[in-house]
Amino acid sequence: MIKNYELYLILRTDLDADAKKAELERLASIIETDVSAKNVEVIDEGNKKLAYPINKANVGTYVSVTFEVDYANAKNMSLVEKKLNISELVMRYILTDETENLRRKAKESLNTSPAFTTHQELNKGAKVKKDLVSHLGIKVVDYKDVELLQQFMSPYSKIFARNRTGNGAITQRRIAQAIKKARHMGLIAFTPKHQRVV
Repeated sequence: MIKNYELYLILRTDLDADAKKAELERLASIIETDVSAKNVEVIDEGNKKLAYPINKANVGTYVSVTFEVDYANAKNMSLVEKKLNISELVMRYILTDETENLRRKAKESLNTSPAFTTHQELNKGAKVKKDLVSHLGIKVVDYKDVELLQQFMSPYSKIFARNRTGNGAITQRRIAQAIKKARHMGLIAFTPKHQRVV
């Protein structure tokens, strides 16, 4: 059985092109050797402004690494995390098991022409509130989709309750988990004082 993983990380921006390339190659080789990963794909998303300062930096280089691991080798994933923890070039990372998410995503039937795209529009004047995520046909709430997640938060960065958004219990849990991951990765601010200035 194959498990799919995604490693999403932030590198320091003070690296020159050669140092960044060397670090990405080192990360790919660590993943390939420690867990015998296959189909390792490294995507450099470039520099982005962080929602709040991390290690006194306001900008970071976001990198996505996707790979496949045999079920027997998945237990060695802690070795990869140990090496990421001691790396001085990695500011922050998140390692997620995407196996179930990819299965759910394959069943998505996205509503290509939705009448409403926000929960406020969908539930305006409705006695029984509806679930926006189900209305849009989304099966997996992606923590990198900041535009979708921000409508489920107040201007004070608090997550709205179900009775306000109309979400079902499972959807609400998925949204809350995605918001927490996005906060960890500097995509969404924890407090209003750290709101991203565009």
